[in-house]
This record gives sequence, structure tokens and C-alpha cells, in this order.
Amino acid sequence: MNEFNLSLEPTLIPVFSKSANLATQDYQNNSRNLFYALIHISEHYTALPCAYGYLKHHFQSVNKEYADAISAKYSPATLAALLKHTTSPQSYPLPESALNDCLVQTAPIYFTEPSWLATISQTVTSQTPLVVDLMAVYLRLTDGNQSNSREIYHAYLLSSGIELPALHTLAFAKQTDVGDEIFDFSAIQLALAQFPRVFFPEILGFTLSYCQTLSLPELVFPGSDDFKLPDFVTSRSDNRKQEITHIAAIIKTYLGEFSQQADGLWQRIQSGFWLHQQQLELCDHRISSQIHTTLSPRQSVEKLLAMLIPNAIGHHGKIRLGSKTLDEWFKETPFKSVNFLATLLHSPYVAREKPENSKLLKLFEFNGPMFGVLDESGKAIIKDWLLSELNPALTHGKKHKSTNYKAGLKSISSNTTLKQTDKDTQENDYQEVDQNNYTKLSNRDLYFYLVNNDLYPEVLPTAKAKVSRVLALAKFFNRLPFRRYSHQAFEGYIKSLYQREVDTYKPLNKNPKLSKNAYVWGIEQFAPTILTDGSWLQGIQQLDYYSNHAIGTLLHKIYEDETGNGILAQNHPHIYQELLDSLAIKLPPIYSRDFIKHPSFIGSAFDIPVYLMAISKFPSAFLPELLGLNMAIELSGLGRVYIRLSEELKFWEISPAIVDVHISIDNLSSGHSALAIKSIEAYLDEQSACYGEDIMQAHWQRIYTGYCSLQTVSTRFKFSLIGQYLLKRPCANNNY
Repeated sequence: MNEFNLSLEPTLIPVFSKSANLATQDYQNNSRNLFYALIHISEHYTALPCAYGYLKHHFQSVNKEYADAISAKYSPATLAALLKHTTSPQSYPLPESALNDCLVQTAPIYFTEPSWLATISQTVTSQTPLVVDLMAVYLRLTDGNQSNSREIYHAYLLSSGIELPALHTLAFAKQTDVGDEIFDFSAIQLALAQFPRVFFPEILGFTLSYCQTLSLPELVFPGSDDFKLPDFVTSRSDNRKQEITHIAAIIKTYLGEFSQQADGLWQRIQSGFWLHQQQLELCDHRISSQIHTTLSPRQSVEKLLAMLIPNAIGHHGKIRLGSKTLDEWFKETPFKSVNFLATLLHSPYVAREKPENSKLLKLFEFNGPMFGVLDESGKAIIKDWLLSELNPALTHGKKHKSTNYKAGLKSISSNTTLKQTDKDTQENDYQEVDQNNYTKLSNRDLYFYLVNNDLYPEVLPTAKAKVSRVLALAKFFNRLPFRRYSHQAFEGYIKSLYQREVDTYKPLNKNPKLSKNAYVWGIEQFAPTILTDGSWLQGIQQLDYYSNHAIGTLLHKIYEDETGNGILAQNHPHIYQELLDSLAIKLPPIYSRDFIKHPSFIGSAFDIPVYLMAISKFPSAFLPELLGLNMAIELSGLGRVYIRLSEELKFWEISPAIVDVHISIDNLSSGHSALAIKSIEAYLDEQSACYGEDIMQAHWQRIYTGYCSLQTVSTRFKFSLIGQYLLKRPCANNNY
């Protein structure tokens, strides 16, 4: 077995304290709350226990519902049978006129596909061949730019006059015309992304179903010669089909690697497959029934009132309708809509002879006391109701569909609340852990928990506090390089830094000052850092859900390069691992406790990677600082230091591959340094345009603080590296 595949040990479970479990109550009521929390997971990490329990609950449900379809034993034949499974389009497809309604319904699912693969490659698994192969699948599925397809989706609906709330807003999660089942499915997709190792077999099955099944729009609109679905829907499905053989190959390899547990893992893979199928079926039924359902004018106005009333209470205490004030009507539980509407029809607000001229309608017009409460579709519903009650012939056969209004949103149902029995089962999976223990740990010990943060998420508050301390020090000890930010000043500053490096470079023309033993020892000390190369950007995919996703796309391109773009030979930690192997430096894998116990490591060797991994978990809160830190890291790969280092390694016949790859890929013309600069300028342009010059300047200071933080967090390691080597040198042997 490849030892790096052991990072996917099938028995892994997350460790949560009882107090963390109790803190999830805000998210347990419904999948919409969980969906919103997972979109903002770096600021809502207290939702992680709920996300874990939510997935466990769904997998238990699937195992019961699909017990007959889940085979107990793995064999090539059972996998082949699963690969042949197909889901047929509806026998009674929706009418073409319902396409936009369907796209509104399916947007949460489409926008979060395939989010469960976006986090599949983390620091802990960056060298894991199975994960690298699955990362390659993800990159091909998304074609390197997931946010672009969402923009096309939005643009298509906008062309029809439909504007969806932004994905990251609470309004998106609380769209009452989008079924709860849709958000159940979407929350599952997002939740799986938080536990890529814990649910690795389920993710394989989920991905297989995703790749070999039609999308929801394709299921309800099979298409014909006269009607074609938009290209952004069909092209995504075409990409999915091409990955089926790759997913099947990964499944075979995975089960081969863990052959002793193959049958149990095969059952879990099938659970993931059938969970995706189950959710598709539930959403298919919901969309079809909702779109086929025709509301009467009375039902439509009752639905409108249900949305208006929660935000109307308290504003109408002096207005009477019949024997009660409007507030008294609205406060009744349940609201007596039949009595209210009957009283309204016989009030002075309604012109019974000419309903279209009713005072009620004028209330919502310009200069009316309720102008702006409803949009045109809302006013049309009230008018249609009046006509249907007082002049039915004018509204005979008229269909009413759900509409979004400005007035407010009804309460979200709690259909997806975990049953008590499921919650009890969920709590049994948790292990008691003292949260305070994390705050007392050294960087050496924290390294283990941050590498494995998917298993120990309660380390995150400690990680955030550590980042804040480093940044505070960096800000205190460093001044801005120029008084006011401008692109010209910034680019001039970067050019001067680079030119200084170039001008001071001198080719190696004599023996290096450091011996080969010194280099070998130094390479070993840098292992905790370079074996986590790219870790500072491992959480950057979260920006994909926000308005500044273009910046996230630039940073994600860097992360993809650092981790090899789905090619193990190009993976930076793997290149460094080959260097260690070539020097006979034997280290335990980074995910094990044995790694941090390795006796040759000096304590400060963990300072840099702990900081980089810590800040990666908060890409929203520390985005400006992360942009500056990223620039510092990428610029460090340019100029005389790395060029001279490469020459000296070659002199001692040590492979300079890890150095050379950074010299090449970090270039200022189109490489990582260029992307780092571009992302900073784009971010500051956005701050200036949205919030003004002063705010932009404040964010530049935060960026520069992040830039300086690399030097701040490296200082102890630099001095310790020199001092510790000098102390060791007298007793050096052939291994140093």
C-alpha cells in the first residue's frame, strides 16, 4: 500500500466536545440555516458538529430506504452493475414555459455542484495519490472556473427579468418559493466538503452518481428537436459523463488499497451513490409538483398575506377593519385568512362595482401609504383576487404561480430537524475534549491538529487567535513603504524589490560557504514547512461563493499549481518528499503524531507552517492579510537567493527541483507573483469603488501587514536554524 493513502484511514471520525455539540442548536432546525452557515463556514465553524450529524442522519436514512439495492460484498461485477444504473427523464415532462421556474428552483443545487470535491485536496492529503486523482477529476469537471458558470446562469435568468439574491446572502437561503428539499440537497453537498477524509468512500459514490446521472433540468425537460436546454446546463452534463471511467478507476484502486475492509467500504460507497439518487428524486418530485400546481386567486393572496404579516405587525394599530384593528387581525394565531378576506371585501377599501378601481389597490401606488411594499406581480395578485371574487368571468382559467415579494419572508419550516434518536446516535460519535487544551499547545503540537483540522475542528479558535497575534506583531514592527497607495506606487515598489534582487545576484564561482552536511540538515528542518506547501490557500475555495470570487479564482489557480493540478509529479510537497528520499531522510507522514515527535526537528521549524495553516482557515476574516502574505511567499521565490540556492545544491549534487520549480512558476510576468499582484490590485479596486478611498487605504495597510507577517513569523526559525546547526556541528557525522 502507498503510505500516503493511509491518510484516508476508513475509521477516521471528527472529535467534538459535548459543549460544541450543544452549540449547534442554531443550525439544527432546518437545512436553510445550515446551508447559510456552510457558505460562511470560516465564520460559522460552530456548525461543523451539526453538519457531521446531518450527514450521518441522511446516510442512515439511505441505508434503510435502499437496503435492497446495496450489495454486501464488493466485486467487479457489483461495481459494473452500479455503473449501468440510469435515471430516466420524466414520462410527463414539464412544459417549456416552466423552464425559468425550474432554473430558479435548482439554482442552489447547481451553484454548489461539485463543492464536495473543491476541498478534496488539503494539506493532509496533498501527496495522497487517490486524492490527487480525484482532484484532477474536479479540475476537469469545473474547467478551472466554477464561478463563471454561475455568472452565466444568473445572466440567463436576468435576461428573462428574474434576479436571484446573491448566493452568500441570507435572502438566498430564505427564498420561500424554493422548496426545502432543494436546500436539503444543497446543504448535503456543502457538508460533505467539510469532511473529505471522514466521508471519502461516500464522496466517491456521490461523485459517481453525479457523473452518470442527468441534471434536474434535464430530467424534467428531456428536450426535443424544437426545444433545447441552455448550453450551460447540457455542457456541464457532457463533462460529467467523461469522468465516469476515471471515478470507477479511483474506486477500484481505493478498494484495492484497503482490501481488508473492501466490503464495508463498498457499502459506504453505495450509500453515497444512493444518497445522491435519493436527493435527485426528492427534488425532482418537489419541482414537478410545485410547477404543475396552479394556485387559485384566493390561495395566491393568502400566500401573499402570510409573507407580509410578520413584518406588518405593529405598524397598523390605528387602522380598523370591521370590529378590529389590523394589528389585532395580524396577531391572531393562527391567522384567520377567510374571515379577514371576507371582511375586507365588504369594506370601503373595495369598489364592488369596479374592483379594478378599489382604494385597496391605490394604497400600493406612488404616494400611497404602502408604496414599495409590493412589486408589480404582488399587486397583480391582489387585483386578480378582487376580480375573481367580484367579477369571476374576467379571471376564469387564470393560473397563478409563486412570486417573490419585497415585503418579507415567512418562517422556515423545520422539516429537516434531526430526530431525537438520530441526535442520540450522533452524540455517541463524539469524543470529549477539553477546548482549553489547544490554547496551551506549542507550535510543534499545534502542527498535528492543524494538519488534521478536519478531525479536530475545535482547534480553530486557537488558530484564529494565533493569527491575530502574529499580525499584531507584524503591524507594530513595520511601517508602510509609501504614504498613500496607488497602483503606480505599488508596482514601482515591487519592481524596485525585484531589481534589487537581480542587481545583487552573482553567479557561484567558488565553493559554497555552507557544507553539504549543512544543506542536508537544513533541508530536514524545512520539511514541516515545504511538506505543507500551498497550505495558506487551502481554504480559498470559500471565496468562490462571494461577490469577490474573481479574486478567489486567481488565488485558487496558485493553489492548484502548488498541489500539482491533479498530477502527483508536479505536486510541490511530493517534489520535496522525493528530495528527502534522495538524501535518505526518513520522516513519518505529516498526518501522524510521530512526525511532530521526530527528534531531529528544532521547535521553531513548526512556526511558519502553523501560521500558514491557521490563516488558511479564515479566508474571509483575514482576506487582505492573506493577499499580502501570499505576495510575500511568491516574491520570495524570485531573485538571487533562490538562484544561488539552486546553484549551490547542484554543486553538492543535491536535487534543486523544488527550488527550480519556484523560480520558474513564481515569475513576475505571468506566474504566481503576477497573480498575487493582480489579486491585490483587483481587491483594492473593489474596496475603493464600493467603500471609498479611505477604506481602501486602510485595507492596503492590512495587506502590507500580511506581507510583513511572513518575516515576523520566520524570525525565530531563522535564528534557531543558525544557532542549532552551530551547536550540532561539532558532533556531526556522515548524516549531516
